[in-house]
Amino acid sequence: MKALDKYREIFLILKSKDFDFPEKQAEEILSYVLKIKKSQLYTINPEITKEEEKLINSIIQRRLNNEPLQYIFGECEFYGLRIKVGPGVLIPRPETEILVEEVLKRKEDILNIDIKILDLCTGSGCIALVIAKNIENSEVYGVDISKKAILYAMENKRINSIKNAHFLVSDLFSSIKSRFAAITANPPYIKSSEISHLHPEVKYYEPYQALDGGKDGLDFYRKIIKEAKNYMYESGFLFIELGMGQADQVRKIAKNCGFRILEVVKDLANIDRVMILKK
Repeated sequence: MKALDKYREIFLILKSKDFDFPEKQAEEILSYVLKIKKSQLYTINPEITKEEEKLINSIIQRRLNNEPLQYIFGECEFYGLRIKVGPGVLIPRPETEILVEEVLKRKEDILNIDIKILDLCTGSGCIALVIAKNIENSEVYGVDISKKAILYAMENKRINSIKNAHFLVSDLFSSIKSRFAAITANPPYIKSSEISHLHPEVKYYEPYQALDGGKDGLDFYRKIIKEAKNYMYESGFLFIELGMGQADQVRKIAKNCGFRILEVVKDLANIDRVMILKK
């Protein structure tokens, strides 16, 4: 069977089950199994072996059970880095790249304060690793309460050959003794009552601990913003990813804790996605 024939088959199966972007998912499955670029499906249209077809069919079956492709493949891309993921660690989202971009825009201001940067709720380590790679003379520390997540982060440090990132298990600031020029955080921010209504591939596969932000979704914002000043230098920055509709409430929390709000950055869907605070 030719690759494009299999592409049409996968596309129709996923479309019939109402999967989002079935054409994109079909391309991703084929390029992963055949180890070729997506464009080569059309320019080369290679022949699929029986073994490759068997693997493709097993992936389709797992996908029909709503298992995320990132878990099936065991990795994803984030800001140009290869990030290993699996059960027990949150899959990096494209909108989180906005947070990274905002940090990198201000790297000269950050380094004028100090070279140390802290990433809370680091998960796979994706934010910490991108910052460390792109601010070469920095020292970036990523922390997470999950031991499994930290193991993934350490593996991602290894496979991306990034020396200036360091990972440790910590319940937010509990194991932190230092101060930082900047702190970043993509905390759990889903309301507890809303988790059961999330898409099956999120609620059944991704770690509950990385999703649950408490009754109103704001538990981690309160903890992080309240404590952050004790771990920041004067004029230090705090970059926080926001859930949909949370900007006004997080703004109030920040003001009550004495932070200056520099900017709230929207994502491509025009949702307030990243808040930048200054001590």
